Order: sequence, then structure tokens, then C-alpha cells
Amino acid sequence: MLIVILTCGLQVVTLTSCVDSDDNTTPVNPEEQTAFTTKVLPVNRYGESSGTVNVRFYDDMPSVPYISVSDFQSLVKPGTTINVTKTGDGLYQLQNAGGNATVNTTDDTMAFDDYMGFTNLMDLLQPGMDNAYYDEAAFVRYNHQTLSGGSPSVTFDYGKYAIDLRGDDTDVYFPFTTLADLYADLFYHNAACNGAKVVVAKREDEGWGIDALDPDFKTENIMKAGTRAADLAAYSYRELCFVLDHFYGFPGRTPFEQMNYQEGLDKVLTSTADGQQVKQLLQSTDMKEYATGLEMLNVYFNDGGHTTIWHGEPVIMAEGSTFEATYPSLAQFYKEKYYSVGMEGEVLLQANKSMRALYYGDYDGSDGDEGEDDEIPVVTYHKKGNTAICHFDSFNRINREAWNKFYAGTGPLPTLENTENDDLVVFLDALKKADEDPEVKNLVIDLTLNGGGSLDVVVAMTSLIYGESLCRCFNVLTGRQTTWYYDVDRNFDGKFDALDNDVHYNLNFCILPSRISFSCGNLFPSLCQDAGLLIAGEKSGGGSCAVCVYRTAEGLKYNISSARARLINKQGQNIDGGVIPQVAIALGSDITWETFTVANFTPFYNLDNLGSIIGM
Repeated sequence: MLIVILTCGLQVVTLTSCVDSDDNTTPVNPEEQTAFTTKVLPVNRYGESSGTVNVRFYDDMPSVPYISVSDFQSLVKPGTTINVTKTGDGLYQLQNAGGNATVNTTDDTMAFDDYMGFTNLMDLLQPGMDNAYYDEAAFVRYNHQTLSGGSPSVTFDYGKYAIDLRGDDTDVYFPFTTLADLYADLFYHNAACNGAKVVVAKREDEGWGIDALDPDFKTENIMKAGTRAADLAAYSYRELCFVLDHFYGFPGRTPFEQMNYQEGLDKVLTSTADGQQVKQLLQSTDMKEYATGLEMLNVYFNDGGHTTIWHGEPVIMAEGSTFEATYPSLAQFYKEKYYSVGMEGEVLLQANKSMRALYYGDYDGSDGDEGEDDEIPVVTYHKKGNTAICHFDSFNRINREAWNKFYAGTGPLPTLENTENDDLVVFLDALKKADEDPEVKNLVIDLTLNGGGSLDVVVAMTSLIYGESLCRCFNVLTGRQTTWYYDVDRNFDGKFDALDNDVHYNLNFCILPSRISFSCGNLFPSLCQDAGLLIAGEKSGGGSCAVCVYRTAEGLKYNISSARARLINKQGQNIDGGVIPQVAIALGSDITWETFTVANFTPFYNLDNLGSIIGM
């Protein structure tokens, strides 16, 4: 065996020939004989230098980084190990604290006895925590889960996708992105390697994302390369197909699902002339053509907002683009299924935001374009007689700094007076006003303009309203129904204790959704309906999957509806179709806004009518 070490600055590169010409007596898996180059790459974990890791580049795939399962485990979960035992030619047994797996590098398969346990990174946040849905808000903590049906075991056939798994006498080697995709979870833990460095993200948003930790992983900087190697392009397409075939949650509403998705993405694309063009773009070595293919996948997987394959600047409708002339049929598909739908949805939201403010007299519409967010006052609470309404346009905003300081004893309880951009603070303010006002008996939670956000805010609110804090889902990978339970500091004294059980509000609650109410804006009325609360308005807009964030082999960020958590109601039904209210409220006359004709939710805000509905 020949080993040559080259030192280039701080980087050490080891060139290794894995073929021992002096010993040909023992049969060896051919993939174990493939020559490779080992590079020692620096690791950026959570924005700080964290040592180095060995990454292999095999001669037959020189642009695709491979890493051992042992080293990857140490990267994403420091202080833990995977025990790897070679049990035969191309056969390996893997064990970590969460489960066991069998890898066959001849057939390129991996079988887990407990997939969710084996890939669990959530106990990094809370010791003993299951692989659950949780956003780490300080006012919520995970309690436990219950499981029913299905099986924890999962087998992946990488050979079907021509994704080669490699091995030697002591370890198993996967393409870096393939392992990262296995471990990507609902907290957005993620890792990426661009061939020169490795970045490990705590979560893929709020300043902790890979592109925030290292600017080389920003979309615009990745795109500056202009081209990518042919072997990387081929692998990247295969890995993307694998992820979308296995880790997509299939909510039931996408063009892809209407095209016989059981055959898989590659078969769907290959089956039509348009799809063949998209496939060609996705495999292109030209980065702009590749980005165009990714943007087309936004159309195939358009599920209302949870799935975004291309996060960069628009390339299809950009000024000067030749896309429409080159691909007229694809351009029409894009406009009909994605562009015009998205534009109409945005106009619907902005029009009704202005109309609601006009209705309550918060905004006279005289100072410019009513569609501009910064010109519409944010008034979150209104009252008339015995009925009050809290306008709750998001579940997405958690001022983590303010809440963390409060629970650390270094800051005050967050309120509207001292804390900005926090949705739970908005709700606590409404609860306080309604509870302290002897005239108010009814509190309406207005979700008509709520596009979703954090589960932690949802379970905190449901806990305060009716004493339950849980989330029900179906795991598409395992076929198991899961219920996750949480604790909430209901009295917000900075502690989780028995005193939290004493908090109750003597109010009649009513939930007010609309077609805009999406994701957690759809989950919240579903949970409230399961608990017996009154839902009035119109059917909510759906959105039944939690979201997972991934990185392509080039490092480009994308997110999809997750197979780990397709949200269900108490009866086990997928809630993507929306929540039907017990009491429907008729819409107002349509509004013409920015050339679009859109629905008018103004009658939903009539407090006299809402009070009479609640009193029925």
C-alpha cells in the first residue's frame, strides 16, 4: 500500500492506493479496491472552528466527498460514537445509542431497526428527548411521545439510485450529502461539505444556517462558480431524487403527486417531454441551467409554501431570460401552476391586511399603497361589548433572546412594551386584557391572515386555552402515528412545576380561520376543533407537513414537506384539506386589488356577529 502525504499550507492531503498488489489471495469487494484521495478538512461547527475531519475522494467520483459513518456521527453529535463491525464481504453492522443498522456495500442498501432512534439528534437539545418536533422555545419543553401502528424499521435501497456505498476493514463510507440527508430533522440540524471545508449547523434559520455560518455556502456565492463537475452533477441529481422519493411527506396537493409519484421523481420526469427537459436541466454542469431545473421543481412540488427547492434569485422569469423562448411549454406550466398562484396569494394577504385595518379604523389608506406592510399599523387587539378579538397573523416570531434572558433570570418577562417580534407576547397581551376586563366574556383568535410558523407557539397557546399541549402526526417513512406531548410554563414564572396547572381563563374562545390559514395556521384550528372549541369563518388553507431543510451536493439550501411529520387530527386523518368550521361566515363582495380579484374577509371581523355566534 502506497501512502504519500502532501502539505499545502494548513491542509494535509493524503493520496492512498487501496490495492495491495502483494496479496491477491483473499476475495475483496471491488469497491474496497477503488483508489482514493483523503483530504483533511477544517470543521466549522455553529460558527466556531472545531478541528478537522478526513474526507475521501474516490478516483471514479473525484468531485464527490465521502465520509465514514463514524466520523460523521462525531461531527453532528460530538462525544458519541457508532460502532462498526465488518461481518462479511461488503457487510457491516452499525450500532449507536439509538439503534442498529446493517449496511451492504455490494447491494448499496442500509437497513435500520429503528430509523428515528438511530438518526436522533434532538437529545442534543434536551437529554433523553426523542426524535421529535420542537423549536427549543424557552417556555416549552418536550415531555414524551406515544407511537402506534407501523414499524420503526426502515430500509433504503441506494443501489436503485446508483449511489455507491463504500467500505474497508474498519468503516463504511457514504457520500457526505447522503449521510447529511439521513440525519436532517425537524429542528433543521444540518451539515454540508463543499470539498474544501465542512460546516455543521445548529439549525438552518435564525442566523444558525450553514450559509450564515460560512458565506461560501450562500446561494449567490455557490452560483458564482458558473459550472460544476460532471460527476458531481450526476450524483447530485441522483441524491435529490432519493430525498424527494423518501423524505418528502406527500401532503396530497402537488402536481408531482398527480403524476403517479409512486414511480419516483425520475420516472415522473422521464414520462413527459416537459419532464425530460427538466431532468436535463437538473443534470446540467452549467449552474444557471441547473438552477432553472431546481426552480421548475418548485412547480412540481408546489404544496402551498412548505417546499422550496430553489431559494435563489428567480431565473425563469428574470429580465433577459431566454427560458420562455427555449422552453415555451415549461414556461406556461410554471406560470399556471406556480407564478400566478403565488402572486394572487400574496395580493390576497396584503389586500385583506389593509381591509381589516380600514374596517377597525386603524388605517385610513390615504398615505400611499395600501399593500405595503410598513404603512399598515399593527393593532393586535380590538373589543366591542362582551367580545374581543386578537389578530394573530403569525406563529413564526419568537424573540429567543428576550425569552432566554427571562428564563436565565437576567431579563424581564417579555411584554408588548419591552419585546418586539414575538407572537406569544401578542397572545399573552390579549389574554391579559380580556381576562382583566369584566365586560369581556368571549375572545376570538383571528387566524385569517396567519401563514403558520412555530409549533412551540401553537402548543403554548393551546395549553393556555384548554390545557393540552400536543401534536399529532403520521410518519410516512415508518407508517407510525405519533403524538408528541409538551410541558408549558403556563404561569410564566420561569419554572415548570405544579403551579402551572392552576392557570385557567374563564373565557369563551372562538377560532377564526380562512383560506390563508396555512401550516401551523391550519394545525391550530385542527387541534382546537379536536378539543371541542368553536371554529367559525371559512375552511382553513391546509398545509399538513412539518418542514425539513436539506442541502444539495453543491451546498444549495432547499426545504420540503417532511415525511417525518404529516400532521393529522384526532381521528388520524391528514389535515392538508383544511379544517371545516362549525359555523361558516359569508364573505364580503370581492375586492379588486393590483389587477387581481380577491376574496374579502371583512365580514369575519364583525364583533357583534361573532359575539352572537359564540352565544348560540
